[in-house]
Amino acid sequence: MTAGQEFVKKIRPIGVVFFLTLFALFMYICFSSGANPIPGYEPPHDSAYYAQNVQTLTELKTELEANVFPALAGSISCRLEGGGLIIVIDKASFATTRSAIEKFYDGSLFTFVRSE
Repeated sequence: MTAGQEFVKKIRPIGVVFFLTLFALFMYICFSSGANPIPGYEPPHDSAYYAQNVQTLTELKTELEANVFPALAGSISCRLEGGGLIIVIDKASFATTRSAIEKFYDGSLFTFVRSE
């Protein structure tokens, strides 16, 4: 028997326990991550309401700046342009911030841009 085979034979019970522990941890992370990026936040209106006209988009801009952006990490700003909101997010938190916003609102209302 080689040294590697002997090592595997000796750690087999510990290795199984280690593998099962890592697997359980992996499953916990997979099923619990991304559940609610902003705990306790409920949008005041649905995306169909905000898609109606420019005035409702202005309301959405105010809602995002007052209640959503402060709860998210990174530098975030938005402006109303061309019948939609342009949201500028820093590179470091772009993916997580974008997915958090899209969890609550339809992505077609926004154009996401990475800041330089």
